[in-house]
Amino acid sequence: MKKIVSVVMVLCMTLALAACGGKEQTVSYKMEQEQSGLMMSDTMTLDAKGDKVVKITEVIDVDMSGFDEATQGQMTTTYDAMVEQYAAVEGVECTGTAGTGTYSITITIDATGDAVEKLAEQGLLAIEGNGSRLSLKATGEALEGSGYTKVE
Repeated sequence: MKKIVSVVMVLCMTLALAACGGKEQTVSYKMEQEQSGLMMSDTMTLDAKGDKVVKITEVIDVDMSGFDEATQGQMTTTYDAMVEQYAAVEGVECTGTAGTGTYSITITIDATGDAVEKLAEQGLLAIEGNGSRLSLKATGEALEGSGYTKVE
């Protein structure tokens, strides 16, 4: 499951030099997908000042109801371990909640510090370019190119 989140994050992390200053704005993108019987809904919210992303909030809802209890238990254990890895990075808040046949993960990344680069160093996030400046425009284009839809 770490791979799924890493793939999702790599798809949204196109980096470019961002302008300083500008108006504050929030933009959300959503994607739903099915992979090997696992249903996943992913909502990515980007908070920016001008074109510079300052915070990323990702909410992933996983429906594991198509699997037996033993497999769901294994998946939950894997998700719990992944949540701990993300939460251990300074500048990242990550929580996971297991329900009946479901698991929800909320990841909040402070993009103004070095959290993005630390996640990349640990293999939890694949990035291109300078991890200290995320462009709202480039990230949005990358998300849409990866199957996300802008939420109006």
